[in-house]
Amino acid sequence: MSGATLTLHPRGSPGGSAGGGWIVSRPYDLFWFFGGALLALAALGLHFGLGASILLLWWVWLLAFDGPHIAAAFTRTYVDLEEWRSRARVLVTSLLTFAIGPVALVLNLVTGREEPFFLFLAVGTFYAYYHIVRQHYGFLALYKAKGGERSALDFRLDKWALYVGLWAPYAYFVLTHEKARALVGVPREGALDLVARVGATLAAAAFFAAAGALVVRSIVLAGRGALNRPKVAYALIALGLHAAIYFFVARFEPTYARSAGPDQDFLLIQVLTTIFHNVQYMGLVWFHNRNRYGEAPAHADLQADYGGVARFINRSLGHFALACLLFSVVYLLFACWTGVFAGCQLFLGARLGPFTANQIGLCLWWGLALNHYYLDQKIWRIRGDPALKRNLGLAPA
Repeated sequence: MSGATLTLHPRGSPGGSAGGGWIVSRPYDLFWFFGGALLALAALGLHFGLGASILLLWWVWLLAFDGPHIAAAFTRTYVDLEEWRSRARVLVTSLLTFAIGPVALVLNLVTGREEPFFLFLAVGTFYAYYHIVRQHYGFLALYKAKGGERSALDFRLDKWALYVGLWAPYAYFVLTHEKARALVGVPREGALDLVARVGATLAAAAFFAAAGALVVRSIVLAGRGALNRPKVAYALIALGLHAAIYFFVARFEPTYARSAGPDQDFLLIQVLTTIFHNVQYMGLVWFHNRNRYGEAPAHADLQADYGGVARFINRSLGHFALACLLFSVVYLLFACWTGVFAGCQLFLGARLGPFTANQIGLCLWWGLALNHYYLDQKIWRIRGDPALKRNLGLAPA
């Protein structure tokens, strides 16, 4: 697409039908908020169609998409002086996520067991998917607001259709994939195996019921001329992509033939589920930041330090992208430090007192991830934040 096609319209349009129900504009939304789904399909084509190495795809994803999307949140928080004045408690508290892993390691020593640290890693993995689901719901809510929807029925139906439609395929995957079942302790036979099989059947049925309810309701609304097309398109793409990943693509995992553990067993799934999330998150942050830092406040006393480094970073899309990519160097170091991702493994066999260097790396890697998940929950709460509403185009400037 040309640069003109992707022109950002500051502030967007306040809620209502103006702008056709798009969050920013049709071209911007299709590129940033829908385009990540096409990248997921492209990754599938590159791997299965052209034989591209899953390791190459995974490291490209980590450097070009996952790392930058985490950095994007920092461009409107830690480097913004105004955020430190108004939200210092949240910013400081979010840094405590880096202490959770070390506490789990200490509990390993105290108890003489490995379960505390394994639980830390398991919770982090589960939280990661919860974070993705919550973001999809957030975008759905934005499309409902921009479309001027007020129906209580549609609010409940859309909410539960999205949550069930995203969690049910994930549950099906956990209950049917041999390696995933082993991780959660489901044996190959016996009572628990039977429960898992019944649960998987119910999960599949729940997905199709949720997706079906959404489609039927959309047909009814279309007949009345009241269909919010961007919202429905977004919901169906999100549900369809996750269904394809967990019902079908997951059967081929691990696609890395030399996989040596759970971190290498599901590399393709990780790329496919997360790249959609990464791209739309960066697009939303960039839209917000250009609205927030595009103009200095009128009051002279605030102009000198308004935004701090954040204002410089968000001076242009090039500055924003470069800052996010530079952060990926740190993100790459943390990933290599864990020692669990093939292709870049640092400090293998090294120790720091009673702990391995790779355990320390896992604490840093997951501490950063948990920091992002926690911070993200706090900075996107529209209710009670008039400035955020304005910067997302949900209220007049």
